[in-house]
Formats: sequence, structure tokens, C-alpha cells
Amino acid sequence: MRICFVVADVRAQQPSYAGIYLALASHRRGHDVRFVSVDDLSFLDDNTVLATTRRVRHGDYARPADYAAALASDEAVVEEDNLGSFDVVFLRYNPTRENVGRLGTPLIDFAWRLRLGGTLVVNDHEGLRKAQSRLYLNEFPADIRAKTLVSRSAAQLKQWVRALGGPAVLKPLQPRGGEHVFYVPWRKPSNLNQIITTVTKDGYAIAQEYLPEIENGEKRLLLLGAEPIRAGKRVAIYRRQVVIGVPGSGMPETSGARARTDFGPVEARICEIMRPKLLADGLYLVGVDIVGDKVLELNVFTPGGFHSVHELYGIDAGDIVVRDLERRTRVRAAYRTTFDPEAADVV
Repeated sequence: MRICFVVADVRAQQPSYAGIYLALASHRRGHDVRFVSVDDLSFLDDNTVLATTRRVRHGDYARPADYAAALASDEAVVEEDNLGSFDVVFLRYNPTRENVGRLGTPLIDFAWRLRLGGTLVVNDHEGLRKAQSRLYLNEFPADIRAKTLVSRSAAQLKQWVRALGGPAVLKPLQPRGGEHVFYVPWRKPSNLNQIITTVTKDGYAIAQEYLPEIENGEKRLLLLGAEPIRAGKRVAIYRRQVVIGVPGSGMPETSGARARTDFGPVEARICEIMRPKLLADGLYLVGVDIVGDKVLELNVFTPGGFHSVHELYGIDAGDIVVRDLERRTRVRAAYRTTFDPEAADVV
């Protein structure tokens, strides 16, 4: 296969990034692997998407750190290529988080043209368009997500927080780099006006019930084809510890601590409920953050955690994903002229 990863900046890729794990697994399996920075894409009026790509030189790379260093080095091979000539294109760039202070990129529109030309785009452009806002979670059943209000009205936000009957979390609707996330205590939110002003400065805010289970950490679960990534009986899921700060401090935030955890009936039920929607929207590789029995966040642009599951369990999630992509491309090629197995959710 020919596989290309679209990222914010090729030379800034770190050894712990999921894209590096995926690329190294692809390289080891003999695939032609390239990277391209989002600023190095060009769109021609014949629907061609041109890319200035980088790739490592042939050879064995023992560790992700070796591969990342080779990719960023001056020894990497730089070439002009047609992105439509690749079998698989990974869109590992989140314009809502990484586009702060920059002009918007039409990457999702580029992806649509690639999809029309037969390239497998991960994740699908329409699914990314829907899921780029936190409001996407509201399309799932209410019993697997926290109570929320989306508004820019200070009066509505204050009324909702005070009527909630417990603490809340306020944050911008559109995720941003270095964003403000505020814990608001119940009964005495003394600086509520200031918090609302901050989170609504650039748009709508989301008010969400505070889930006390977050004090035990949140679970990060990796889904492939809307199913948990598995290696034997072990599921690619782990617990991320959370630091709880003082009201209005921008906390809670995840810390660096990672720990093993179990995949139980609660997580299995969440997957069962989410599966039809994720499949219908073409969200093939997804990171799910779970607190208690609720889904707190979905990461559909740059789902991570590959490094953590490898360190904790020895699971090579990158290899599992690449093997599945090989299967998908074989099925797509077999039916290319008669049937679209992707559209029927059977690959």
C-alpha cells in the first residue's frame, strides 16, 4: 500500500505520537509511507491534490524514536506527489485545535476530492465535519453522555448552572489549543460571570455536569471500525489520572500518569450504543474518553494512546490498524467496479 499522513508539521512529529507508531508499523510491513505538512498541500482545478511529502530512507528502525528522528532529519527524502495516488490517507490534523492564530485550512474539502477518486481517507471527511464540534456528542443517546447546555447567553448559562443541582464544567464549544476549562462549584460560584465571559469570548460555550468519578481518572479507549482494538483478550484501554484544581483554575486536567485498567460491561455497553453512529459517519479510528458510565470526549482527528497501550500492555496498536487497512484495501479493490463495501459498512 501507499500510505500518507497529513500532519500539522512533519518535522515536529514526536516518538510518542500515534502517527509515528502507525507509520513505523506500515514501514515494517513493507508499505510506501509518506508524511506531508498541511501547509505543503496544493489543490488544482482538475481536483488533483498535490503534496510535498517526506519519507525515511529504506532500512530498519528499532524504535519509534529512531523513525521520528529519521523523518525529521536532513537525510529524509522530499518529493512532490499526487495525494490521490495513495491507497490510504490519514488526516492527523485537527483544524479546531491546531489552527489557532492561522488561516483556516480546507483540508476536509481536499479529503472529499480524494474520497471521490477512490482513496481511503481516515477518518472520512463527512464524519470529521460532523464531529469537529463537541456538539457531536449530543447525537448519541443521553444516558451515555453528561448533561449539557450549549449557549452564548450569559443569562442562560448562569440559570442552567444554578439549576443543575451540583458542580459543573464550562469550556468553549470549539476545542482550542490552550483552551479554558473551568470547574464551577455548586451554590457559591463567586466568579461565574468572569468564567462565562472567558469561555464565550470567541463563540459558544458548553456547560456540562461535573462527573465526580473523574477524580479516579478517565479511561481512554481506542476503537477501530467502531470496535475496541484488541490483542488476544487484552483491550487497548488505559486510565489517565486527573488533577483536580481550585475553582476557576482551568482544572481538571490530565496529568502524565497512565495506568492499566479493565474493559468491563460499562465500556462494552458504550461501544455497542456508539457503534452504529460511528460506522454510519465513517469514523474508523476513534479515541473515546470515558468517565464513570459517560462519554466525555471523542477524538476523531488525532486519536492517541498508542504509546501508552504499548508501554502498559505491549500492544502494538499501529500494527493492528495497518493489518486491518490491508484487509480493507483488498476488499475495496475486489469490488471496485461493482459494489461499495464501505458504504454498506461491511469492511
